[in-house]
Amino acid sequence: MVLKCLDGDKTNTDPSNWEPIPQALLPRLNGRFGRGYDAAPAEIKPTLLATAKLEHAVRLKRQGRE
Repeated sequence: MVLKCLDGDKTNTDPSNWEPIPQALLPRLNGRFGRGYDAAPAEIKPTLLATAKLEHAVRLKRQGRE
């Protein structure tokens, strides 16, 4: 697990701004084929994160790792 800064401002230390996510989820957010989470407008960040989490869960399920 890693901590993901939800609003893109890593200097915002409010606990509500940080969420633990699986490290394997990071490339889906900002990797080479990611969704540009950090540069995205604030209003679509929750949708991007939810979509990445869903895709990650589907991948784990298909691999039998749930």
